[in-house]
Amino acid sequence: MALCAKAKIIIADEPTTALDVTVQAQILELLKLLQKDLNTSIILITHDLGVVRENADYINIMYAGRIVEKAKCDLLFESPKHPYTQALLNAVPKANTKTLENIKGVPPRLGVKIEGCSFNPRCAKCFEPCPSQIPQTKILEDGSSVSCLLY
Repeated sequence: MALCAKAKIIIADEPTTALDVTVQAQILELLKLLQKDLNTSIILITHDLGVVRENADYINIMYAGRIVEKAKCDLLFESPKHPYTQALLNAVPKANTKTLENIKGVPPRLGVKIEGCSFNPRCAKCFEPCPSQIPQTKILEDGSSVSCLLY
């Protein structure tokens, strides 16, 4: 419908979930062609960091409904700032290792009000006042932004 309406922004919410890699590549290539041909922007929502790395110019990392980090894609993968982003990238399987790192604890339950930083119960870098203070977004020198009391 967005294509028929010549939308300036297309929201692609998990467009490759549960697809084999061949079909996934075809869908992503089609999205790139449509973006170019229609001169549109695409917001790609996905849990697949590999898809993000290969297809995004900018990335927003969300945790518990809040954006915790924004950066150019290459910059985020080279130098993640937020502890959640760092933990996510460390949890991606690597070819040269047999063990997987996981993020300790459990995600917050939907609908439950969280005091302070929403990642604090799972964060290896948590300190006072993380459990009681919601971090403000800080714009960094490289143009990225992070919502973390470490900054």
